[in-house]
Amino acid sequence: MKKVWSFLAVFLMLASSVWAGEISTYGSLYGSYVNFGGSDVKDDGWAATAYLNLSDRQVHALELGLTQTRINYDTLPDLDQTDFTLAYTNTGQILKNHAIRLGFHYISSDDDLTDQGKIYFAKVTYFRPAEWNAGLEIDYSDYSDSNVDLDVFQIRPHYGFFFSAFGRRLYSETRFYYIHKDKDVGISMDNYYSLEQVFTYTVGNMDYKLAGWVGQQIFAVKNEGFVVYNLADRYLGGLEAEVGYRLENNLRLALNLNQQWLEHVGYGDKASQTIVTVSLGGSF
Repeated sequence: MKKVWSFLAVFLMLASSVWAGEISTYGSLYGSYVNFGGSDVKDDGWAATAYLNLSDRQVHALELGLTQTRINYDTLPDLDQTDFTLAYTNTGQILKNHAIRLGFHYISSDDDLTDQGKIYFAKVTYFRPAEWNAGLEIDYSDYSDSNVDLDVFQIRPHYGFFFSAFGRRLYSETRFYYIHKDKDVGISMDNYYSLEQVFTYTVGNMDYKLAGWVGQQIFAVKNEGFVVYNLADRYLGGLEAEVGYRLENNLRLALNLNQQWLEHVGYGDKASQTIVTVSLGGSF
């Protein structure tokens, strides 16, 4: 936990550069229900997340996330886990038309393999506003506090662009994942590859998202570093859909459905994972 407090101190120091000017504050709450279909290992679970973003609307952005998760097992003790995420983004100041993002994710878990896990991530994106963008994210997951002393490296390039279809303006983003783990944790394969496609669309007060991915992932870092799949499960693909509605007073209400397929490593147990998430966020 000492490293968490050290990173929080850095967060507060960075915040001083934003607080020197006008602050834009955005916060959101997420509640998720998780169900494992066809599994003899896991039953269901839930997660609750609080997210905060402080920015000057131009250059600096600071993000903070806190998540509490519980997974109910059928044959093993239930799992409780707390995740803490901190990220800083600098847009256009260091390099013109570049967004540079650095972050840290800490895990406190009942899972012996990944308890006190520390994930460091960095991302650089070149963008042409309202046209296209391309970038690269690098993630390093340090699970050295376990007897296995596991390290995981992830590289994620992406390319996104806006286009017109059916008389509307849509956004497309393609992401490629390469994941390498350096230890055998019940599965001997060390290298994993996957491809993800995301489409988003906004009309009036409504916004929509459709996404899907194919390939294989293990110990993946996703959602800009805020979601880490730290349990030893081999994921085999997934689909996602989200619809959001902007209410009055800058509030946004959203419903997200996420369906993934996985194998519980060491059990030979293939299952589906369904996550239903309701979120409410807004500026204040």
